[in-house]
Order: sequence, then structure tokens, then C-alpha cells
Amino acid sequence: MGEFDQTVDLPGMTFQKLNIGPHSNNVYVLTCKETKECVIIDTSQSAQPILALCEGAKPKYILQTHCHGDHIDALDEVRKLTGAPMGQHPEDAREFGTRPDFEINDGDEISFGKISLKAIHTPGHCRGMLMFFYPGHCVCGDTIFPGGPGKTWNHEQLVQSIESIKNKVLALPGETVLYPGHGANSTVADSQKEVAAFEAAGRPKAGEFGDITWAG
Repeated sequence: MGEFDQTVDLPGMTFQKLNIGPHSNNVYVLTCKETKECVIIDTSQSAQPILALCEGAKPKYILQTHCHGDHIDALDEVRKLTGAPMGQHPEDAREFGTRPDFEINDGDEISFGKISLKAIHTPGHCRGMLMFFYPGHCVCGDTIFPGGPGKTWNHEQLVQSIESIKNKVLALPGETVLYPGHGANSTVADSQKEVAAFEAAGRPKAGEFGDITWAG
């Protein structure tokens, strides 16, 4: 467990962030206070700490932002122990060869108890990247981090990632907290400033990709 662990007490919902493993992965458990149904977002590193966050609640779904290996280390075990169906974007399933119990597409609403999340498709870091939005809060996977986008492996991916960020992330209300797949949180307002500075510097250029920082 890591330094970025967090519990946010919201009206009607408890929002828990578990920071775990050598890559500072984040796992999220969102629980409806009234019905005690919850969802698990990403399944990194180890099942037991994830299941501990679900104590007293019933996991309804496992939601994957994406299925890079460090985000699914514990998927099989969590799936087995909870019996919860796993959902992901169909492009993610095709890219990584995983077998979801249900598909999640852009704009889908995912409900548990009295709570509803909106799925937002943000391709770039991978083709099937998803974010999960609840007013004021957005689990964004590896779409964006404080200071830069998720890693890309060619220029086309980088351009697609930046377009997803501009069209999907920055379209959210500025006060929205962004909860990434690794490390510390950010906000849409802070990201808007960072992206503006990045674009003012005239980037990206052909051949630039990988770990890009907005301020670089």
C-alpha cells in the first residue's frame, strides 16, 4: 500500500483509493452507502488489499480502465473470489486478448446501488482506454497524469492521446478531480493550464513520443 491512499466521503457514496505495488498503481473501490453495492476499478498487484476495501459491501462489477499487465495482476483472483462480472471496452479486449463479461462503450452508464458512473472512451495510451466519471470525480486510468499524458509508443498514439485529453478530459468541469492509474491526483483546471503551456511550446512534433511532459 502506498502514500497516495485516500478515502473520500461523498453524499451517497464512499470513494476509496488504494495505491499499491512497485509501479505506484491505483485501485479504486466505490461503494453506495445506501445499498452497500460497490464497484472495483482496476485490479492491480494483489487481491487481498483490494478485497479488504470491499469489506461490508457486495462487489457488483469489476471495471477495467485498461488491461496492461500492471492493472490486471489480481484480476483473475478478484474475479474468482467476488464472482463479480468484469467489463472493459471492446477495443481493449481485442488488443489484450482478455474476455470481459460485458462490454463498456463510450457514454455507457454503469449503475450500482443508487450510484451511476459514465464511461468515457479516451484512446491513446491504448485503444480501449476508459475513464469513469461521477460528478466532481473522474477515474482516468492512464489517460492523463499531473504533468503529462500516459506513455505512448509512437507519434500517432501520442497525437491520439492528446486529442482524447483535449476533447474528453478538458471538456469536464474544471473542479473535477482526476484520479489516475498511478500516483497523485490532479484536477481538470490544473490540466487545462498544463496543456495550454504544452501547446504554446509548439509540441508535439513528428518523432516525439514516449513519456512526454506537458512542461517539457
